[in-house]
Amino acid sequence: MFTSTKPINDYELLQQFKGFLTDHKAQIKDYPDLETYVANAHAGFYFTPLQTDKIPARYNRVIRQLTSSDYQQLAKMLQL
Repeated sequence: MFTSTKPINDYELLQQFKGFLTDHKAQIKDYPDLETYVANAHAGFYFTPLQTDKIPARYNRVIRQLTSSDYQQLAKMLQL
């Protein structure tokens, strides 16, 4: 009835989130910075004039842990 799933650790989830950001790099460039993009795309409901794909809820745990310096490092990694 229930299937056993392997719990995903924060590091693996962060790596998947980085992949998501890489795939949506063109959308991120429409925003002033990465932190603004994440805030808009992560919100439960929002109005934005930009076409933005919503960030999946599975990344909530990682997003809550990100600091301003983390956003700067991610932006540098994405070459924004």
